[in-house]
Amino acid sequence: MDRLTGLEVFVAIVDSGSFVRAAERLALSPTMVSTHLARLEDRLGARLIHRTTRRFALTPQGHLFLEEARSILEAVEQAESRMRMSDMGPSGRVALDAPGAIGLRFVVPALSQLRALHPRIVLDLSVGDRTMMFRPEAFDLLIRVGVPAEGKGEVVNLGRTRFVQVASPDYLARRGEPVTPDDLHDHDCVLYATVDRPVGQWRFVRGKERRSLRPASVATFNHGDAIAAAAVAGVGIAQTLEMLVAPELTSGLLKPVLTEWNRESVDVQLFIPQDRMKRQAVRAVAEFLQSRVDWGSSA
Repeated sequence: MDRLTGLEVFVAIVDSGSFVRAAERLALSPTMVSTHLARLEDRLGARLIHRTTRRFALTPQGHLFLEEARSILEAVEQAESRMRMSDMGPSGRVALDAPGAIGLRFVVPALSQLRALHPRIVLDLSVGDRTMMFRPEAFDLLIRVGVPAEGKGEVVNLGRTRFVQVASPDYLARRGEPVTPDDLHDHDCVLYATVDRPVGQWRFVRGKERRSLRPASVATFNHGDAIAAAAVAGVGIAQTLEMLVAPELTSGLLKPVLTEWNRESVDVQLFIPQDRMKRQAVRAVAEFLQSRVDWGSSA
């Protein structure tokens, strides 16, 4: 006989107040209810219910065992509920922070696929180039490029990219193509800047040679898509991530310049703060970003 059924029968008898009503509740015959109770008492070696033809009463052992039986049944119900929820897949809200252009070009187009795989997850995506520092305290996941993780947590490599210098064919036809980084001083340049990260220097790497300079800007933006759009419009030369202008380079809207420089790649990283790592929904989104999104990695 099923031991859990014996417990269910015992609790149902007590709760319903009779063997007949307990049988109705459990969809059993009164005879089977009596049989399950008798087998339970035999296993325990104790009488749980004192029965007469008209009424019953719990014995002292019955009172003691009733609390234990309820606890066991409640634990089983909770475990089954957790398993049913698990079968339905992870659920909950996941807060993801990403640089603006990366969020718009890579995360947003993948949202329908994420929803198809995990319909019970709600993604709260924050896009904006506020700072390049990792700020894990407000988010479950953070995407950053080329910046070491700060704080305790797990770093997942999503892909690799590199910095490139680009300009429109129209601009290069009008102004010529720079041959060395120093030539940029004679060109119009489009720079990246934010309120908390003023215009910085462009860095150039060629083997062991490293150069830094700050070209004069004709426009600054705090968003990678704005920088790409300005370069396509012929405003000037821009330095940006290759992953953010790959379609424009492929279509010919932009042309790379100073191609001997900055061939080294940088990591596109996903940071999972330590206190978020065990959340099932967070792990599901992290796995999705790692395995289902094409980050256009550079070799």
